[in-house]
Amino acid sequence: MSEKEKVDRLMVKSVVKAFRILEVFDAEHPAMSVKQLAERCDMDRSAAQRFVHTLTQLGYLQRNEETQLIEPSVRTLDIAAHYLHAHPLVDKVRPYLLNLSKETEGSVSLTILDGQDVVYLSRLLSRNMLDTDITIGSRLPAFCTAPGLAMLSQLEEGEAQAILERTQRKAYTPNTVHEVPAIMERLARFRRQGYALSVEEYFLSDISIAVPVLDRHNRPRAAVSISMSRVRSMPEELEQNLSDLLIATARQLSRL
Repeated sequence: MSEKEKVDRLMVKSVVKAFRILEVFDAEHPAMSVKQLAERCDMDRSAAQRFVHTLTQLGYLQRNEETQLIEPSVRTLDIAAHYLHAHPLVDKVRPYLLNLSKETEGSVSLTILDGQDVVYLSRLLSRNMLDTDITIGSRLPAFCTAPGLAMLSQLEEGEAQAILERTQRKAYTPNTVHEVPAIMERLARFRRQGYALSVEEYFLSDISIAVPVLDRHNRPRAAVSISMSRVRSMPEELEQNLSDLLIATARQLSRL
């Protein structure tokens, strides 16, 4: 029996369906009827009704009194809060991010790599930064963001290329580098110089610099980054100063 078959036999399908209900809500679908949930989750209406009832009783879903639609409750945030409190870096990184914010007046962040995405675990906004709607828990594609490129650059070449090939790569802006060979060349350069730079590749008017935080096996466990508005420009001296600050911070975090 293969390992995959063993895992499948252990899979509790009802739990999978329950999480599918919770995960289907998004910015375009913040609230839905039971019928809509059933359609989006590819299950029959009676099954959707039972899952909605159970999740409502547990406090993770609620019915909007005005619209009578089903929506996530505030309790869904508890799962994220438990993760953040348990993460070994989140609490410890805050003083370092505060220092970077004061030194640079940029927006500073801590991110991790999850599959083909980067996920934001901590973020301090700058008054000089355009609002990009990035909050804790936000996901962005790794292939065209400085934190993602910084972490990908520390992986084995074959592993990084496999992630890129599984990614739905597209040009978010005219500056987005989205072809695998070109991205692999950038990763090699970023690995040599110790930091990644992204200029208006996902958001227009945004420059980001990021450095990976490594574990004891020299694998990326996170990345620290600084983002600035494009209108402030990025002369070579500023790029060097910011990258030096980030490299020093990442080295301290790597030792935690």
